[in-house]
Amino acid sequence: MKILSLLIGLLISHHWPGAAKLRQHGWMLALPARVSGNQRDWLPVAVLVAVTVGAGALITALAWWWAGMFGLLLVGIVGVLYTLGPAHLDRDIERASNPLEPHLQQVALERLLLRTDSTGPQAAAASLHAALARWFGIVFWFALLGLPGCLLYRAVREAHHDDRLTAAERSWIGRLLGWLNWPVVLLMIGAIALMTDYDRVRTTFHAREDRWRLPAAILDDLANALCDAEGDLAEGLADGRKLAWRALLLWLAVLSLLLLAGLIN
Repeated sequence: MKILSLLIGLLISHHWPGAAKLRQHGWMLALPARVSGNQRDWLPVAVLVAVTVGAGALITALAWWWAGMFGLLLVGIVGVLYTLGPAHLDRDIERASNPLEPHLQQVALERLLLRTDSTGPQAAAASLHAALARWFGIVFWFALLGLPGCLLYRAVREAHHDDRLTAAERSWIGRLLGWLNWPVVLLMIGAIALMTDYDRVRTTFHAREDRWRLPAAILDDLANALCDAEGDLAEGLADGRKLAWRALLLWLAVLSLLLLAGLIN
């Protein structure tokens, strides 16, 4: 049921960009922010995990009690819609590539952490980082843990940039985010390798001394290796989106096959 909810949620999100207006995640950060400043820098992390995992498990249990499998399907779809994003990636990439609407372009560039003079590889890397944050992390953790997983991943991403937390507390959040990203980045690299140039991706991967820590920065290396070094902002964004979509479609194809084979629910 999780995989079906995931596929439906992704489809709705792709065709209904307005879903971004529903993604208000402040409630997940309210309690961690209140305990901020305690001598125990890890406490906001523990509270964040307890709030999101507990809320997700409770909502899932209530959905099962209320409507059985249909309730789980409905809650799963809503959970995916709520945690994807927070903004529509394809729309941000389109707006960031369009200099004819400078205001909208600037907003989209800020969301992607880019500037108008960014190079093609930088733009491609930004697209991959945005895809990790908005798509792949949610897909992986929802497929693995259901609603608690996707709520936790979204909350950790949001908390990592919450200025109500101290630098030491955000450092703990960053460690947790690194652990959550580790399997996601690994599978992203594998999918990109299979869908593009396996040898070049393999060479790029082995060139990093910290490759088995799988830092998100490895996505920058992949963008530099696979995208045109002379490309401009628009070309880089297009290349990055193409890589992200190829990897995502491979993920979804594998999940669908596993679902049809009865190996996952």
